[in-house]
Amino acid sequence: MSDLLGVFKNRQFQNIAVCHFNTTFSTNLVMPILPVYLAGKGFVETQIGVIMGATAVAALLLRPWIGIQVDTRGSRPVLLLGEVLLFLSIVGLPWMEGMLSYVGLRVLYGVALALYGTGAVTFASSIGTGKTNSNAIAMYTLITMIGLGSSMSLAQVGFDSFGFTAVALAAAALLAVAFCVMRFRVRSSAVPVSRNGHAPFMAVLKEKAVLATALGQFGAMFAYGAAFTFVPLAAIRSGIAFYSFFLIAFAVSVVISRFFVQRIIEGLGLEKACVYAFAAMLSGMLVLLLPLSPVVLVVTGLSYGAGLGVAFPAFVILVVQRIEVENRGTSLGIMIAAGDIAMALSVSILGAIAQHLGYFYLFLATCLVLAACQILLYTLLYAQAPAGGKAKGEHRHA
Repeated sequence: MSDLLGVFKNRQFQNIAVCHFNTTFSTNLVMPILPVYLAGKGFVETQIGVIMGATAVAALLLRPWIGIQVDTRGSRPVLLLGEVLLFLSIVGLPWMEGMLSYVGLRVLYGVALALYGTGAVTFASSIGTGKTNSNAIAMYTLITMIGLGSSMSLAQVGFDSFGFTAVALAAAALLAVAFCVMRFRVRSSAVPVSRNGHAPFMAVLKEKAVLATALGQFGAMFAYGAAFTFVPLAAIRSGIAFYSFFLIAFAVSVVISRFFVQRIIEGLGLEKACVYAFAAMLSGMLVLLLPLSPVVLVVTGLSYGAGLGVAFPAFVILVVQRIEVENRGTSLGIMIAAGDIAMALSVSILGAIAQHLGYFYLFLATCLVLAACQILLYTLLYAQAPAGGKAKGEHRHA
C-alpha cells in the first residue's frame, strides 16, 4: 500500500489526480440525475435514450483522430480542450428546452469527453516506469472511482435538495478548477510526447491486446449505460423512491475494489483478472432480472461495482504493457471508443426496449451482451497469451 500511495509524491501525478477527481466528480454529479430530470420534463424512455446516446456517438466519431493527436502533440493540450468543452456542455443544461437542444449539448459533451478521457488516461499512463507506472495507473483509476462513487452517492440528495440548476453550476465550478490545475501547475517540459512515427491506425487496431481491451470495454460500458440510465427509472417505476441504494452500493464496491486492484492483478494475472471481473459484472446484472427491491439494488451495485473496479485498470495496464509507447494514445483511444459505441447502442436500443417491452427485457438484453463479450474476451485473451506469455508481434513495456 505504501508503494501505491508513494506515487502521490510525483508532481505530475498530483496534478492529474486533482484534475481527474474534479472532472469525474463533476460530470457524474450531473449524469445520474439527468435521465430523471428529463423524465420530469416529459420525455419518454426512447427520447431519453436518444439524448443520452448522442454523447457516445459524437465521441466515437472523433476517437481515432484524437488518439493520433495525443500521440503526436501530447496529452495535455487535448485534455485542456476537453475541459473547456465539458464546462460549456454542462453549464448549458439547465437552460435547454426541446429535444434537439439537449441532443446538441450532449453531442458537445461527447466531443469533450473524448478529448478529455483520451488525454487524461494517456497522461496518467506516461508517469514513471516499471512498478511506478503500474502504481500510477492503479491510483489514477482509483481516483476515477472515488470521484464517481462519491458524486453518485450525493447526486440524488443534491438534486432533491437544491434542484438541477444548482447541481449543474456546482459541477461547472469544479471543472473550472480542474482546468486551472492542468493549465497553470503542470510543467509542460515533463509531459512526454512521441517523437517517433506511430503505426497506422488499422495496424494498431489489429493488435490482439487492443482488440481484447476494446471488446472488454464495450461490454463493460454497455452494462454501464443500461445501469446508470435505466436502473433509477426502473426503481421509481417499481415504487422505490430512493434509487440511490444502487448508486451508493456501487460507489462503495468500486472504490474498495480499486484499492486492491494491483494485488488482484498480481495474484491472478491480467487475463484471469479481466475474465473474473466480467463474471462479477454479469452476476450483478443478472440480479436485476428479479423483482426490484432495495436488496436487489444493493446486490447489483456491489457485484457490478466490484467487477468494473477491476476491469478498467486491468485493460489499461494490458495496453501499456503490450503496446509501444508511441502508439499508446491511439490504442487507449480505440479502447475507450469501444465503450462509446457500447454507450450509444445501450441507451438508444435499450430505451426502446424499456418503453415497448419493459425493464425485465432491457436487463435481459444487457446480460446477453455481457455474456457474449465475456466469451469473446476469454477467447482473445488466451489466444493472445496461451501459456502465460505474450503474442508474437506484441511488445511489453513495463
